[in-house]
Amino acid sequence: MNRLQHFLRAKTMYGIHSPFVYHLYTEALFSHASGVPRGRFEGAVWRLEHRYGVKASRSEGEATLSCNDGSFLVLDHPHRCESRWQAVVADPQWKATLDFFDFGIAVDNPHLSKQHFILR
Repeated sequence: MNRLQHFLRAKTMYGIHSPFVYHLYTEALFSHASGVPRGRFEGAVWRLEHRYGVKASRSEGEATLSCNDGSFLVLDHPHRCESRWQAVVADPQWKATLDFFDFGIAVDNPHLSKQHFILR
C-alpha cells in the first residue's frame, strides 16, 4: 500500500468505533504532551511509555510494552516489510492493530475483539 492509498482509506478519530482504541488514539498517541521525541515511531513509543508508566523493550524497528491494559507491539514503517505487518495483523494474539502508515501498533488485550484500523 502506498501513502496515497493509505490516506484515502484511513479514518480519523471520528471513525473509531472501539472505546479502547479511541482513548488510546486521543489520550495517549495524539495528546498535546511536551517533550515528545521527533519521529512518529519514537514519539508513539514515548507516549505509550508515559501513558502506562512502563519502559519499552526495543529492538531494530520495533518496541514492545506490557502493562495492565495488555501488551503493545510498535513497528516502525510496517509497510517496508509488508509480509511481516500482514502476519502481525492476521495473528490471533493481537486483538487490535492500528496502521498509521509510518508506524503500526498491535494490542493484545483479552477484552477486545479482533479488529484492524487504518488511521491518520
